Amino acid sequence: MKKALLTILFGITSLVIFGQARLGSSATEIKNEFWESRYNLKSGYDKDGDYYITITTERATVTYYFNSDKVCYLTAIIPDAQGDLNFYVELYNKQYVIVSSTQWKMYSNNGIANINLIYPEGGGYYFLWSN
Repeated sequence: MKKALLTILFGITSLVIFGQARLGSSATEIKNEFWESRYNLKSGYDKDGDYYITITTERATVTYYFNSDKVCYLTAIIPDAQGDLNFYVELYNKQYVIVSSTQWKMYSNNGIANINLIYPEGGGYYFLWSN
């Protein structure tokens, strides 16, 4: 019974986190899910001509990038504060395969997601999710 409960809990957590990354989702699916004003949804094209959607959550700003078919292929998660960064690192360490102190892999029915914690030279930090 305990094992079954843990399996269900892990499955729900994986859906929530993989769901946050939305890899493989269409732009329409993401817009339909985050339509509420509290997400402050914005969309447009970046300087390279890639279509994106940005939302705000309780802990981070999330930007979804789309290919020419408007399917999400890359997600950037920018934690709001140091505590939020630590929250994500702890969560990823518990839920995914640790590759290094800044890299994880998530295996699911949808495929393999690579998660990288990036520290740009100019400061800050963000997570990149990709297939």
